Amino acid sequence: MNKAIIKARSIARRIGLTRLYYRFAPQHGYEEKFHDAISSELRAGDVVWDVGANIGVYTRMFAERAGNTGRVFAFEPMPDIFLTLCGQTFNYPWVQNEKIALSDFDGSSRMLVEGESQTIGRLETFEGETTTGTSVDAKVMRGDSYWTTSGMTPNLVKIDVEGFEQEVLAGMAGLLAAPELRAVFVEVHFGMLESRGHLEAPLRIENLLRSKGLIPKWVDASHIAARRRSA
Repeated sequence: MNKAIIKARSIARRIGLTRLYYRFAPQHGYEEKFHDAISSELRAGDVVWDVGANIGVYTRMFAERAGNTGRVFAFEPMPDIFLTLCGQTFNYPWVQNEKIALSDFDGSSRMLVEGESQTIGRLETFEGETTTGTSVDAKVMRGDSYWTTSGMTPNLVKIDVEGFEQEVLAGMAGLLAAPELRAVFVEVHFGMLESRGHLEAPLRIENLLRSKGLIPKWVDASHIAARRRSA
């Protein structure tokens, strides 16, 4: 990824080419390469973090592949979605669901609810973003803080946080350098990042991962798989 590609993607969004592409492109394969990359990395007994778990599609896959000798920590701050997540993972006692938003600070904030279905939320910006929609209180932690209190180092981390992936990664800078962490998988929301004034965030995300000994690779246009050099 480079600045020219990021700029080209931005122009494509503005003139509607991206929307046109997703309208006619086959949707059954979206995230397929990302899913396969994660699946190939999972091992029995793994400790896995699912950051932005939503209703638990990936969480359940992690639970099944890690097995009862592993542990899965699923982070989902939206209250209604969190309840669904708990129901979806009820049969996996080695899954620990946390109603927490990971970011680059410890404290609290608000989650802005998007859409009538209220199935997607995003953390408020620190400038005090306002919206005509609804919002809910959210507990916020740095990944490094949670890591310290949990006493367990994940072997694999998956992140899908609707344009806040840069903050999430910054908040786990210590964890990213842990040798036990083999791989980090990130969905990068280019449009949301640009709308927040972070057009070049994908480059900073790549650089942060590299600085921690992880090798980032774009498995498709929106997903990074970063693996430990020594793994």
